[in-house]
Amino acid sequence: MRPHQYDFPGDDHAPAKARHRVREALNAWRVPEDAVETAVLLVSELTTNAVQHTRSPRIELELFRRQDEVEMAVQDDGPRPVAPLRNLLTQAGDTWDEDGRGLGIVHRLASRWGAAAAGTGLKVWAAIDTTDGSR
Repeated sequence: MRPHQYDFPGDDHAPAKARHRVREALNAWRVPEDAVETAVLLVSELTTNAVQHTRSPRIELELFRRQDEVEMAVQDDGPRPVAPLRNLLTQAGDTWDEDGRGLGIVHRLASRWGAAAAGTGLKVWAAIDTTDGSR
């Protein structure tokens, strides 16, 4: 299946638009509902992080379907985090304070995830198993 790509303004409406697009695409791909709900939550967290932490004028969402897996990637055009990317990846599992739960949720729900520099910003992606919607 070919990937779906969407662009949104990097404003407070971007997470809702991303959730809608994920639900729409995954339902069209006949992904089980529990996996759809997990994907919607993950893309909401990724998009919210991009909006809140980068003030990027644009957010790009990509969705990929592979056999028993869906991968979603959110890219911003904002400034990259000051901390090295490896810190972002290693600390996410332990981040539960008020302003940092998003990547902790991603870490726990995604079967795999990561982040990479992309253009002037950052691309953060997460994949889920669509056979049961969880790890």
